[in-house]
Amino acid sequence: MKRIVSLLIISTLFVSSLFAQGNKTFERNISLTDGPTFMPKGEFIFGGTIGYNHLNFDDYEFLILNGITAKTSTVTVTPNLYYSFAKNMAIGIKFAYKHTNIGIGSTNLAISDDLQFSIKDWSNVQNTYYGAVAYRYYMPIGQSLRFGLFTDVMLNVGGGQGKLLSGTGEDMTGSFQRIFEVGLDVVPGVVVFLSNYVSVEASIAVLGVNYKKIEQTRSQVYEGLYENTGANFKLNFLSVGLGINFVI
Repeated sequence: MKRIVSLLIISTLFVSSLFAQGNKTFERNISLTDGPTFMPKGEFIFGGTIGYNHLNFDDYEFLILNGITAKTSTVTVTPNLYYSFAKNMAIGIKFAYKHTNIGIGSTNLAISDDLQFSIKDWSNVQNTYYGAVAYRYYMPIGQSLRFGLFTDVMLNVGGGQGKLLSGTGEDMTGSFQRIFEVGLDVVPGVVVFLSNYVSVEASIAVLGVNYKKIEQTRSQVYEGLYENTGANFKLNFLSVGLGINFVI
């Protein structure tokens, strides 16, 4: 352990000496105030984004799961309204509706030859509504006033309901779900102005801190609770949003 710490200290001092040689500086020319005016001050930006993903499994195998027959789909609709309070900077509000539908026809969990489990005729449908306060910063690509990048930092709160069903016919059982979510998300994207007043954009979530709680009532008698707190830093390609905005 001491040897590892010593190597880390020596490596740090060596790298620091390389950067210190000649007192040279390196400028990346990234600034929040300099550069072209991609979004002028005093503009209203309104529009929205939509996201959709669908997965279909037919007798699929994955690790210890086999015979997976399932379908999942998620639809998200998000209207938004921003106001540019400074050059290339805007603050606004967003509202979102998210519909999630997960249906499992059958799947088998095979831990060993003697220990196997199966799931059949299982479904979960959730409808969640969100409200968010967002800060957006625009950055033009080079000197272009048509192509640019943006980053949204959003504080969002959501709630909704869901139902969990298992079995068919007289053997069907179900649970009612009450959903609560709160999170802080960083969503970068690309924006293209088709004209002076119309732009299209694509965004994808990369960073988030969130808390989710689901209260469950089964057969109107039994109560259950699920809580999840987490942070992630990854490209979530299932959260790609395509949108259009109007500037007035």
